[in-house]
Amino acid sequence: MALDLSQTQAPARAQKPASPIQFVGELGRITAVPWKNEGGQTRELCVEPPQSDFAGFLWRVSVADVGADGAFSTFNGIDRTIVLLEGGGFGMYTDGARVHDLAECFVPHEFPGEQAISVQLHGAPTLDFNLMVRRERASGKVVVLREQNSRCLPADTALLYVARGAACLSDESGLQQALRCGEFARLRDGHGTRQPDLLCTPGSVVLAVCIRPNPEGTQS
Repeated sequence: MALDLSQTQAPARAQKPASPIQFVGELGRITAVPWKNEGGQTRELCVEPPQSDFAGFLWRVSVADVGADGAFSTFNGIDRTIVLLEGGGFGMYTDGARVHDLAECFVPHEFPGEQAISVQLHGAPTLDFNLMVRRERASGKVVVLREQNSRCLPADTALLYVARGAACLSDESGLQQALRCGEFARLRDGHGTRQPDLLCTPGSVVLAVCIRPNPEGTQS
C-alpha cells in the first residue's frame, strides 16, 4: 500500500532565537570625520536611526581625538556623556571657570549639550568616548563593566565597547563573539530578545551604552 505523502505533515521545527548581536565593528576601520565645529575629529561607532545627521539622531556613539586646546561643539536638546579612554586628559571650562577635570580613564562624566565647553589639555593628546542622546525622546548612560561585574548586562544595553583588554559575548543558542580592545557590538533592541552574557578577561574594561526611550509625551 502506497503512502500518501500529501496527507502527511513534517514535524514543526523549533526556530532558533534571533542573535542578540546586531553587528560588530572595529574603531580602527572607521574613517575619522571633522567635528561639527571643525575643531577636532571623531569616528562614529553607531547612530540611531542609521544614517541620521546631527539634527535627526536619537542617540549617537563616537570616539574623538583631542590633540589641542579648543571648544566643543554645542548640541541643543542633547544630553552628553564623555569618558576618557587614553591620554593626559583635559580640564573642561565654561566662561573661564573649570567645571570638570577629565583626568581619570573610564570615569563617565555627564553634561548638557547646550553648555559651552572649552578644553585645555593636561599634556598628551587624548582619546575619548562620547554618548549623545536626544533628551525629549530618550535617556542614556554609560556603565563601566569589569571582570567582577560583567556577567549580566545592565538593562537596556544597546552597545558594548571594549576600552581595554578583551571580552566575549555568549547567547542562549551557544553563539560566542570575541571582542578585542577597540571593537564594539551593537545589540538588538529588547522585544523579547534575551541579552547575551559578557565575560571580561582580568584587567579588561568594557563600556556599556544603555538607552531607554521615554514614555510617550514625557522628557527625561
